[in-house]
Amino acid sequence: MHALLGLLAEQTLPKDRWEVVIGDDGSTDGSCADLPERFGSWVRVAPGPPRNSYAARNRAVHNSRGGVLAFCDADCRPEPEWLERGLAALARTDVVAGRIRFSLPERRTVWTLIDMDGSKDHELEVTQGVAETANLFLRRELFSRVGGFEELVPEYGDFDFVERCVASGAALRYADDVVVWHPTRNRARPLLRALWVYNRGYAERESRAGRLPEGLKLREWVPLVQPIRARLRWGRSFGPDRSWLGKNDVHPSARETLTALPIMYVLVPYLRGLAQLRGWWDGRRFRRARSQSGLGAT
Repeated sequence: MHALLGLLAEQTLPKDRWEVVIGDDGSTDGSCADLPERFGSWVRVAPGPPRNSYAARNRAVHNSRGGVLAFCDADCRPEPEWLERGLAALARTDVVAGRIRFSLPERRTVWTLIDMDGSKDHELEVTQGVAETANLFLRRELFSRVGGFEELVPEYGDFDFVERCVASGAALRYADDVVVWHPTRNRARPLLRALWVYNRGYAERESRAGRLPEGLKLREWVPLVQPIRARLRWGRSFGPDRSWLGKNDVHPSARETLTALPIMYVLVPYLRGLAQLRGWWDGRRFRRARSQSGLGAT
């Protein structure tokens, strides 16, 4: 958090035009308490009980004053012109998804490549009508109109939020010059855990809405077929995507590509499917409980 605030202090946009409100999700280590004193009155903390990151974001928005909202995650590193360019891009649309570049380790691993291949490509995500809170600009009026972030499920909330913005008629645009940097996951455990949690959250949201998650459709369980079809559909290479990785100055070797293939085409698809099966079941239980209580499934 200190590194992020240090970079925000260097923004080219004058400080009298913006503020930072940190959504504190029930931290107990005192890491947020001294931030306003250390960095100044342009930083405020919105504390609350531990729940999830989307509840914390809603709390931060509620405690903010501006008419424009710029979202950035605690582990991101915005470039000096981030706010200035984000505001300029927002003048031409309703929601801006800025460019997310990767901060690479000194020695990358195959898990670094797998993580990069499957995330943070905002240019591609925007064509699918979604985006991430790591680099997102919109007006407060739109945030309020769609009801903010849905807080009951702890994952997939940023995609869900942007999908609702687009469904309400908002225009979503990618801005290549609105840049933040994001660290990669470089080991198996944190990456696979993130994939599990994310896909479980996605499927629970779909199930609660009465829809069948993609991972429960029969074609998703046919070995190799669906991953290949998906990559062909979006114009991606069969190994770690050369175009997307190249935009981040990464060029996998033949050995790295061969090592990544079984992870990409066997481990990740079946992990995703199992996680979505669990999320679908969680969503069914939620709907059943709501139905029994007479509240309906929402």
